[in-house]
This record gives sequence, C-alpha cells and structure tokens, in this order.
Amino acid sequence: MCSAGIRVVEDGDVTVRKRDGVADRFSRKSTYIGYLLVAAALVPLFVFVRSPVALLILGPLVGFFGTGYFSGFSVIASELFPTALRGTAMGFVYNIGRVTSAAAPWLIGRFSETAGLGYALCITSAEFLPPALIATALHLPRSEQA
Repeated sequence: MCSAGIRVVEDGDVTVRKRDGVADRFSRKSTYIGYLLVAAALVPLFVFVRSPVALLILGPLVGFFGTGYFSGFSVIASELFPTALRGTAMGFVYNIGRVTSAAAPWLIGRFSETAGLGYALCITSAEFLPPALIATALHLPRSEQA
C-alpha cells in the first residue's frame, strides 16, 4: 500500500514538471485551459471504453491531465489579486473550492443511483468546462498574453 502511495506522489511530481515545461513553451493561461479541456474529453472516453489495453493507455492520461490543471491554478489565480491581498484572497478561493468539492462524492453517488456510474462521471467531467471558460475571459498581465 505504501509503494502505491509513493507512486501516486511520483506521478504527481511528473505531472507538475511536464505542465511547467508546456507552460514555458506556451502561456500559463493556454496550458491551464488545455489541461482542463483534455481532462474533460478524456474522462468520458475512459468511462465507456471496454478494452483493457485502452484502459491502460487512457488511465495515466486521465490522471495526468485530471491533476495537471490543478498545478497551474495557483499561478493563474495569484496573478488576479493585488500583492497586499494575495494571501487572503488565495486562501479564500482555495477553501471555497474545498468546501464545495466536499459535495462531489455525494453527488456522484446520487447520480450513480439514478443513471449509473458512467453517467455520473461524465456529468462531473463537464465541471472542467466552466473553469476553462472563466480562464478564457481573464485578463492576465501583459507578459502572459503571448
């Protein structure tokens, strides 16, 4: 069990490092939006695929993009607040997200009872889209406009 936990941490580290490399090549905003959109597209594919080989291929990709967006969130969000308020504002934003995401297991369970787990996961994968739309409307510093 411990080795599985270590492996998850290692995969998360790889995800962050790869996302940072992509963000250096493109913009942080474009990378963030790209990760969200790819994650939204991959989850339904992963849910409905029946081939074990396809699951082995899609599983790491879902994990990579499904967690990679999170590592870019703090970079983008911190640029939105003035320096004097940044710590308080980021703490508020993170904790509101944590509070609202606490309902996710319950919602997935409720959706699963009525329509099945695949449908429930597809509904939750649609939740990647609002942050992508919000990020497209953000006006980040000029250095990020590239």
